[in-house]
Amino acid sequence: MNDSTRENRESTAQSSLPLPPFTYINYYTDENVRRGRVPKPPPIPPVHDTYTMFGTQFHADDAIIRPLESQGIRRLYPNNLDHRRELKKLNHSILVNYLDLLEIMILSPDSSKRQDKIDDISLLFIHMHHLINEFRPHQVIIESVRI
Repeated sequence: MNDSTRENRESTAQSSLPLPPFTYINYYTDENVRRGRVPKPPPIPPVHDTYTMFGTQFHADDAIIRPLESQGIRRLYPNNLDHRRELKKLNHSILVNYLDLLEIMILSPDSSKRQDKIDDISLLFIHMHHLINEFRPHQVIIESVRI
């Protein structure tokens, strides 16, 4: 078997996934639509009570933004808060902790304090991300009114 035949067989391999959207453009010509030769849409996946995403199990009736406590994360700020003020405080804390981490890396890179500081920074980023996500529903309302 020569190389060109092998390349042709490899290029005609079937995929279990649907064709990319750009490929569908060629199927939806005016002629094909008139004759009914257009591909049918993919089937709608069945709705289950639970699903897995990125290795984590979710329930269909879960809140969109789950509380930190339900995820096993210690909350660093009060429940009733000013989002802007807390985000600024978290941003400042991340900066200070990063500078502390740099100092630890310079003075004693093998120290166990290094991993503790990395864990602290990670926790701060999780909280910042959570606060930003809590602000999303408010952002949707503002954008809806603007439109």
